[in-house]
Amino acid sequence: FWLKSHRFAQLSPRCGMNVELPDNRDIPKDVLEQFKENFDLLDADRDGCLRHDEVSILFRAFGQNPTDQELAQMLESEPKLMDYETFISFFQNNYSPPTGEDVLIQAFHVFDIVEEGKITAEKFREVMTTLGDVLPPNEVEEMLKEARAGADGKFDYREFARHLVEGPQGIPKMP
Repeated sequence: FWLKSHRFAQLSPRCGMNVELPDNRDIPKDVLEQFKENFDLLDADRDGCLRHDEVSILFRAFGQNPTDQELAQMLESEPKLMDYETFISFFQNNYSPPTGEDVLIQAFHVFDIVEEGKITAEKFREVMTTLGDVLPPNEVEEMLKEARAGADGKFDYREFARHLVEGPQGIPKMP
């Protein structure tokens, strides 16, 4: 998931969105403009290239949600510095349709035993680290920070699903 413990910087208002590509993966002109605008914003040294950590940020900012491990595997065969055209190709080749809010709510609902619209952080942690495509504990903890569990240890999974689907609200500041 894109959720990380970053402070989000001001970014183009047209970033932080789920990009949905057609089956042929052609990127519409207006989306290409958004990609270019935000690619340029991340290119702090203005050399026309992004490092892998910057590519990761931009990839997630446009609605892609691989785990850190999956993203590292995707980037293994890529050049250490990626120009704009290479980023576009990378995005098209690694694109996955965004998960919808309703799908996330249904998945979370399975663990809502008392039908209150909430699940415990403990149950979420257990599920995310043991079932299906497991996530590393540190990523799960970062997600739980975003879930905003109450004093009872529970969080509203509908609100959390909405938050996940909205995507990041900016690009994280670089270290």
